[in-house]
Amino acid sequence: MKKCILGILTACAAMPAFADRISDLEARLAQLEHRVAVLESGGNTVEIDLFGSNSTMYVCSITPFQKTFEASDRNEGVARQKVRQACNRETSAMFCEDEAIRCRKFD
Repeated sequence: MKKCILGILTACAAMPAFADRISDLEARLAQLEHRVAVLESGGNTVEIDLFGSNSTMYVCSITPFQKTFEASDRNEGVARQKVRQACNRETSAMFCEDEAIRCRKFD
C-alpha cells in the first residue's frame, strides 16, 4: 500500500514537468511550421550564378537514323553528355558515339 501511495505521489510530482515539456515542444513546432511556410513561399531564396555574366550556351545534337536528339548547357562537355544519354535511352550506344555529336556555340 505504501508503495502505491509513493508511486502516485511521484507521478503527481512529475506531471508539471511533463506539462512544461509539452508546451516547449508545441512552441518549437509552431516555430518550425512558420519556417517551413516561409521557405515554401520562396521568401528566403538564394540564387547563385556561378557563371557570372557568361551567357555562352552550347547546343549539341546527334541524328541517328531519322530522329534528332538535342541538349544544351553552358558547358560543352555537359551538353555532349546530356545528348549522348538521351540518344542512348532510345537507340543503341553504337549509334551515339561522341564523334557523331555536333555542337554549336551561341554567345
